[in-house]
Amino acid sequence: MEEKEKVDAAVSILKEAGHSVEAQVRGEKGEVWFNVDNRMLVSWEEMQELADSLDAVEELEDLYKKRQAEKART
Repeated sequence: MEEKEKVDAAVSILKEAGHSVEAQVRGEKGEVWFNVDNRMLVSWEEMQELADSLDAVEELEDLYKKRQAEKART
């Protein structure tokens, strides 16, 4: 499965589970992030991981919290 197909699959997984997902282009490089439930940002790579192996939005939340903690330390 290609990257875009994985991301599309992850979006479908989240939406089927009742979550809202909105793609957003951010930063100078135009990176695509996903706003899930209007409360957390999920990276393109994390969405691919969701399609590959993660099976719950709680795991995405953990990744988000770790990224925020790392960002706060820098």
